[in-house]
Amino acid sequence: MDRAIWGSSKLVWSLILANLIEGSVVSISDAGDLVTDIGEDQLNGAPRDTSVTVSFGPHETNGIFTADHGEPDSTLIAIVGASGFLEIGIVGLSIHDMLQVGVGEKISVKW
Repeated sequence: MDRAIWGSSKLVWSLILANLIEGSVVSISDAGDLVTDIGEDQLNGAPRDTSVTVSFGPHETNGIFTADHGEPDSTLIAIVGASGFLEIGIVGLSIHDMLQVGVGEKISVKW
């Protein structure tokens, strides 16, 4: 089923299928993290442990963490950020600068 979500004053789309959510990067945070159009409500059925894989391009990470994750520097992680949307980052670094990933990049969440 397709579900439309409003974010950043524009209509964005993400696709939700059984055990798969697809979306895209809609903005870059001040810290250089990727902010997606995949909302927290869309992730309600997804596990938060390492059985979930978040991928973009050739990169992937397992698990969806909380903001107080405690993961070490240089770890690629996915969190539900203060924005209420899935965010992908590298702890202590700018993923945007490190991997040259930007707005429009396709994101998938699978479990």
